[in-house]
Amino acid sequence: MTATKHLLQYVQEFFQDYLAAQRGLSANTVMAYRDALKLLLSFVCQRLSKPATKLELQSLQADIVLAFLDDLEKSRHNGTITRNHRLAALRTFFRYLAAEDPLHAGQYQRIVAIPLKRQPQSELVYLDVSEFKAVLDAIDRNRAAGRRDFALLSFLYNTGARVQEVCDLRVKDVRLAAPPLATLTGKGNKTRFVPLWSETATLLLAHIRERAINDQPDAWFFVNARGNQLSRFGVRHILRTRVEAAIARCPSLRGKPISPHTIRHTTAMHLLQSGVDLAVIKSWLGHVNFATTQEYVEIDLEMKRKALSTCQPAGSVKRLDRVIDQHRDVIKWLSSL
Repeated sequence: MTATKHLLQYVQEFFQDYLAAQRGLSANTVMAYRDALKLLLSFVCQRLSKPATKLELQSLQADIVLAFLDDLEKSRHNGTITRNHRLAALRTFFRYLAAEDPLHAGQYQRIVAIPLKRQPQSELVYLDVSEFKAVLDAIDRNRAAGRRDFALLSFLYNTGARVQEVCDLRVKDVRLAAPPLATLTGKGNKTRFVPLWSETATLLLAHIRERAINDQPDAWFFVNARGNQLSRFGVRHILRTRVEAAIARCPSLRGKPISPHTIRHTTAMHLLQSGVDLAVIKSWLGHVNFATTQEYVEIDLEMKRKALSTCQPAGSVKRLDRVIDQHRDVIKWLSSL
């Protein structure tokens, strides 16, 4: 078997067997690995003046990977975060090669040893309660699109869901009977259960009834104007449009870099400022480790001098104390299901 066939075979097995079958990664994660490897191999072909059919395993050396990473920043104008994401994906691929092709393990390990590039700590952006309430208040709920957007943003705030988790949400993933909850599928196809406030559950029930999808468990929960699954770009567009409409009544929104992930940060900060335990927030947001959750403590300097005593569902005057107390004890919560 030729070296070219070896490379192709390893690539195919990496994606078809290792990533999809053995690790069970989501389609989006697999596509991120694909993009990283595709960019690398295209760069190597160009650098060595070889067609892809002539590439060999010996061509994949640490120095050319380093040159590729530099090219991402210089030619493609990728930032440090994107560069590191590409490198992380490549590290996984070369770790796989080291296990499958021990004869060249040293070559692959040198690539795995390439360090991530340090990046300046970016400011974490989140909305305070009045800002998020202003966004919701600016939505015209007399229109169908407005009612959908109000339910969508309320769900994002209640659950702290990632944008893809909301896009992938189906009718069967939402239970509106007591106690209401949403089942979210996140990174690595990991699922978690997030309690819904009664106000959110009421909005979601009205949304289901308006779309007449009560008896369609596999239907997408949120769709675009054409009735298709709402995309990440679509959610960003909805949020951007609603924020722009709210700026007139809430000038502090102007100039803030607000994305769907900002709402996730907002949920975490409001829960933290309400006194919710970090372990609960970690579970609520689906963080893999405490380090990610701990960032909210380090960033919220205001909390160190004055903790907010309340955190309420936007648009409501009811306190969250009842919700927090109900779900602080995980065993009690599980027993209520």
